Amino acid sequence: MKKTALALALLLGLGLVAGLAQDSPGKTAAVRYANVPAMTLHKELQNHRTKVAAEVASHTVSVEIDYDRDAAAQPSGPRIPGLPGMGADPNDPFQRYDLGPFSGLVVGPNHILISDRCLGAFSETGSSDAVEAITVTLPNGERWPARVVGRHQQIDLALLELDCIIDKTCPTLSVIKFPEKRRALERGEMVIVVGRGQNPLGTLVNDGIVSALEREDGRAFQLDARIGNSTLGAPVVNRKGELVGMVTLHNHQTFGQASGVSYAAYLDEVQAAYTLMKEGKFIKRPPAPFMGVGAEKMWPDKPGLKIGNVVDGSGAQRAGIRVNDVITQVNDKDMNELEDLLAVIAKQKVGDKLKVKILRGEEELTLEVVLGPRP
Repeated sequence: MKKTALALALLLGLGLVAGLAQDSPGKTAAVRYANVPAMTLHKELQNHRTKVAAEVASHTVSVEIDYDRDAAAQPSGPRIPGLPGMGADPNDPFQRYDLGPFSGLVVGPNHILISDRCLGAFSETGSSDAVEAITVTLPNGERWPARVVGRHQQIDLALLELDCIIDKTCPTLSVIKFPEKRRALERGEMVIVVGRGQNPLGTLVNDGIVSALEREDGRAFQLDARIGNSTLGAPVVNRKGELVGMVTLHNHQTFGQASGVSYAAYLDEVQAAYTLMKEGKFIKRPPAPFMGVGAEKMWPDKPGLKIGNVVDGSGAQRAGIRVNDVITQVNDKDMNELEDLLAVIAKQKVGDKLKVKILRGEEELTLEVVLGPRP
């Protein structure tokens, strides 16, 4: 009986042997753990993950941004596509960027990169008027004031400057080394996000997989790690511990925090933006194309995205698209997944027209949607 239990545990990879032999009727022996390959592998994986997190944390700091709360009132945005009733409530902390702390990435002797979304409305001289102070906390507990010396909204990055040499002030920190070229990623590949969390002296580790490779016109990839404000600006590494990206472009208004839908900019894009910001450049985000629908897969075995939400005033609404319509093709491409629709829209510009085929009951229609700017 014990051999059977051990074989079952090995097959399931649990490394667990339940003592099934009974000392007396109604009494079962205590559960024991066996030293099987599955248990050893789990421990090795855990140790590797811990070492990777410790190494990546040597490039990260905690960033606090003090806001004038009245001036920082978050505008109400469109409802979350496909989720009726769940809108961008300006008082909902899951929809706000003015609540930190945030993560920062050490990229120069006195330079920190953060997500630009933490700084409020765009300004060509620094953060928004609502920001009263920015403070960086180093892992040794030292707190330093920081100033904004560059912004690059297209990749959602901002550059902070400190009046200290970071790795000399805190020897546990070091400047990241950008790779010579973009490291290849595969869809489904495991990645780890390492930020600073609510405790600026500790680390926050989230893992997930790469769920899409081409986002934001190829500047970013999508991952399913749970991202909140604390991990905005955090580095992302692959299973080898190699830096592959930085958490940016996370849209609270669409997804909210910790939704499992997040973007990370590729490191070569981060480096290119850093080079410009070091020169004092402030680059505003160009208007992004916006169709104005939320949709989900309709059938498992054929194309079709069922419309769950249509944003008021959007190109989709003006074209006559309705809730419960099913999109089958856009610009003659089958719509099998929501990612297919996002990919088509991402390649367009504001003002471009999409040919959208839909099913409305038994009727097939072809509509023309003019893309507007994202709210």
